[in-house]
Amino acid sequence: MLEGDEPAVLLGEDYGANAVEAVLHALASCLGVGFVYNAAAKGIKIESLEFDIEGSLDLQGFLGLSKTIRPGYEDITVRYKVQADATRGQLEELCEYVQKTSPVLDVIKNPVKVRVELE
Repeated sequence: MLEGDEPAVLLGEDYGANAVEAVLHALASCLGVGFVYNAAAKGIKIESLEFDIEGSLDLQGFLGLSKTIRPGYEDITVRYKVQADATRGQLEELCEYVQKTSPVLDVIKNPVKVRVELE
């Protein structure tokens, strides 16, 4: 179960990730699994893998205070920190491949047809 909440600025108590933070977590999880799985397939041993992911968003869009500011992330930055028995070039190649095959990154980067229905 994933518990969600909002920070105090949005009248929450910050007991858990809010929805947009959960998106970043999903991205890190997907990239991490893809990185480790594909490294193993190439015979690369990963000793440690860390992500630093941040996204920029303007609350004016979410709160409906602006019609020109989008409610979601304006940009997302992902930084990897990897310790492995591979060269920098091999890790860069692996990182590129994982980006091409990540379902979550694909969902974030490309428009997805979404239907919302009230029943």
